[in-house]
Amino acid sequence: MTPSSSSLFDRILLKVPLLARLQDWVIALGQRKSATSWLMGLSFLESIIFPVPIDPLLAGLVMARPRHYLRLAILTGVFSTLGGVVGWGIGVGLGEAVMASGWIGKNSAYDAVAAGFAAHGWVLVMIGAFTPLPYKVMVVSAGFLGIGIVPLVVASLIGRIARFMLVAAIVRHRQDNTKAALFTALLIALVLIFWGMVR
Repeated sequence: MTPSSSSLFDRILLKVPLLARLQDWVIALGQRKSATSWLMGLSFLESIIFPVPIDPLLAGLVMARPRHYLRLAILTGVFSTLGGVVGWGIGVGLGEAVMASGWIGKNSAYDAVAAGFAAHGWVLVMIGAFTPLPYKVMVVSAGFLGIGIVPLVVASLIGRIARFMLVAAIVRHRQDNTKAALFTALLIALVLIFWGMVR
């Protein structure tokens, strides 16, 4: 990273203390022996209740352990999918109560997902697993609407692992610019959180 770009990111972090704290926390966590356990646990919870995307934590661990970037990405995808299975089960068993409570978001978000399932079926799960679309809404709605567990798991594994491998590969191969890469991941996470809250 050039001195000018480093200075730019430093100035931004000074003006946005929350980003600076998030960056420090992710980097510190990446150095711990328990970091992989944190990654697996939070990946699981992110698919059910945890509101913060797991991508920044994955980026921090890849920075600390670049040789293991593929393993870390696969673990993140697998445990995120396991959380998705729990979300699917919630949709199957408690779907009506969940929809009525607004736990997975506004009714408009569910209506859009339901229309998508009607048109595309399990393919929508794969799209939601890879993109910033709310994965929690996808899996709970899939259970409620009768999407089978096998298609859900296959689609989720493909989409989630592909997404996290992309994130890990970008950070791994930008070791000369890791601060910028991590900052970008944190910023994207905050944007996704805001986007999810206003939908």
